[in-house]
Amino acid sequence: MASRAALHERIVAAEGLRAVEVGIDLRRLNEPDSPVFNRAENTAPFFGAVGAVFAALYLGGWVWALAVAGTALILMATGLQYLLMLRLRRRALAYALSNLERWQRLWDMGGLTLRLPSRNDTLTDSPDGDWAGFVARHLGRQR
Repeated sequence: MASRAALHERIVAAEGLRAVEVGIDLRRLNEPDSPVFNRAENTAPFFGAVGAVFAALYLGGWVWALAVAGTALILMATGLQYLLMLRLRRRALAYALSNLERWQRLWDMGGLTLRLPSRNDTLTDSPDGDWAGFVARHLGRQR
């Protein structure tokens, strides 16, 4: 059987060709103990909203502050959360595919899944699933 480093290289190559889907568990990886967690990115929308509310209160009164607060809540619950998770997904995928040790760290945290694009029966979840066995069975030898 190929070494784990070679198997990781197969995942990187297959993901680049879209022959395998690497799933990211955003909830598990958006925690302070995760290597891809970014505290500033998670807190900036809140502090920006609080600053905007205080500015509106100072400049326009409580009616404007209430309007800004409502708008900020809606934005934070919808669009900003989506953008945050999109950035986290990109960062986690780049981190996992960069080298074997990082891949294994995210796998051990339960933050990754593997599956073939059009086959739901091939799903392998971390941390209990065998990613090396998945690669050996489904990705074969890369040329």
